Amino acid sequence: MSNVDLTVEICGMSGDGTIAAGGFLNAAVAKAGFSVMAFDSYPAEIRGFGRCVTRCRIGDEEMLALSDKTHVLISLDDEQSQSRLSGLAESATVIFDNKPPSMVPEGASLAAHVEAGTNLVGIPFRDLAAQAAGSTRGRNIVALGGFAALFEMPPEYFHEVITKKFQAKGASILEGNLRCFDAGYNYSKEKYADRIADTLSSENGNGNPDRILQSGNIAIGEGAIDAGVRLYFGYPITPATPIMEYLAKALPEKGGKLLQMEDEISSIGAVLGSFYAGTRAMTATSGPGFALMTELITHGVMAEIPAVIINTQRGGPATGLPTKTEQSDLQAAVWGGPGDSARIVLAAANVPECYTYTIKCFQLAEKYQTPVIVLTDFFLNNRVETMAPISISEEEKADWNIYPDKEDQNNFHRYRITESGISPRPKPGMEGYSYTATGLEHSEKGGPDYTPENHMAMNSKRHRKIEGALNDMPVPEEYFVEDNLDLGVISWGSTFGAALEAVQKARSNGIKVGALKIASIYPFHADLIRSFMEKCGNILIPELNYEGQLAGLIGHLYDKDVIKLNQTTGVPIYPVEIYQKINEIMSR
Repeated sequence: MSNVDLTVEICGMSGDGTIAAGGFLNAAVAKAGFSVMAFDSYPAEIRGFGRCVTRCRIGDEEMLALSDKTHVLISLDDEQSQSRLSGLAESATVIFDNKPPSMVPEGASLAAHVEAGTNLVGIPFRDLAAQAAGSTRGRNIVALGGFAALFEMPPEYFHEVITKKFQAKGASILEGNLRCFDAGYNYSKEKYADRIADTLSSENGNGNPDRILQSGNIAIGEGAIDAGVRLYFGYPITPATPIMEYLAKALPEKGGKLLQMEDEISSIGAVLGSFYAGTRAMTATSGPGFALMTELITHGVMAEIPAVIINTQRGGPATGLPTKTEQSDLQAAVWGGPGDSARIVLAAANVPECYTYTIKCFQLAEKYQTPVIVLTDFFLNNRVETMAPISISEEEKADWNIYPDKEDQNNFHRYRITESGISPRPKPGMEGYSYTATGLEHSEKGGPDYTPENHMAMNSKRHRKIEGALNDMPVPEEYFVEDNLDLGVISWGSTFGAALEAVQKARSNGIKVGALKIASIYPFHADLIRSFMEKCGNILIPELNYEGQLAGLIGHLYDKDVIKLNQTTGVPIYPVEIYQKINEIMSR
């Protein structure tokens, strides 16, 4: 188990600099050699008037999930922070402004609500910021200085990230923010010298300076660039917009272009058109936008045109909860659309997989000539975590399109029925390989053909190639391999990290439990999943949806009912919740 496991939470109102302070904290702690997983929560409204919270879990080992308990609460707004007190761990530290701009009623003071035994640390954020920089705007930076001193974190890491952020704004602004940090640091160092812990001292880091701090959204953007994408078509939607913002800057530097379309329908249409013409393109959306795309996604299935769609799931249905997380688009991704329209669906479980699966899906789309959907979610897209840099070979991003043979020239059957279901696909302009691409059912040549025999044969062909795609898709990963398990936990997407941590804890307490991560949502590796299930006394599937959508997809592979743990709280599931469910099952 990790020696350092510290969750820090910063809470304030919109405009308090809460999210900015969290960004400084995450970057500085990562530079100090600690592993980080961090996640921000903020209002859905464009002019966000409401509570903002940023959470950062820090450790000297890899962090798999967020913790349900907070060890340090930094309050930038006492009223909003009162709602966070119920999540404090025993003997937690609460850092607050002990000299607010005006007197507050006793009941409104954060100090009046903390439990006995809490380490209450009062720092005059506003006063110190005003003295250091002539403005109270830097009070969030003062708070970070106070935190760094209390946990003996070397200030140079914060100096470095503050400098990187503000140096382009001029010397006076940079120096003012550095003075704000130092003011908070020196105040805590002197005032609370007897309360300083060495939790984040240099000796406790994991000493790996090569690790980078990355978000899921940026990893997807970088994966698209490294895959050779030169065209992006999209419409802004939470939580996918940061992908578009990143590519708006990165694509032109690579000779590419980004076009903001009038809606999601035109976005997927342009992606299909680009792939039809032989150019890799991509779009990213969330549930409401994905719903609009379904007709053209199935057009890609019927016309056998590649496409790549990133679906960053959020709370639903309909417009739902734009800034809350959920895993409720699985059914829509696999089945959404008219007719039998099987397509490839992958699910990333962490930030590195956001990168690698983005690259992989272009090859899958090309080879199997179908839309490929990568499922992420609000938690995964917006969280940041430390990871080792990933290097991708030329082979891993090579063109997988299957081109026609020369002997087919001038007698080309685009939709020739083959054993694999894959028919060679030329690019427009290749002489002697012209064909019709249509959403109507068609013959091998491409002309409309509505006969029963043809429709049956073409349906079989399209599904045969999707089933064959399993050969190139990630296999389920089994953890703690044993022949006989009392319980198996199967999970997918961002929930898997919490599931794995819960399983690790259960095993440390003597419970025979294993874990299985599924990344290939459709088609899925039925034989491997069934093999894991057969050696388990019970199967538990935790998911962030109400219906148990993965359980509904694969549950029939087990010889009795699987046990579901379903939540639609809008927040990530915590390891302790899965661990409690494991104990409940084992106590029966």
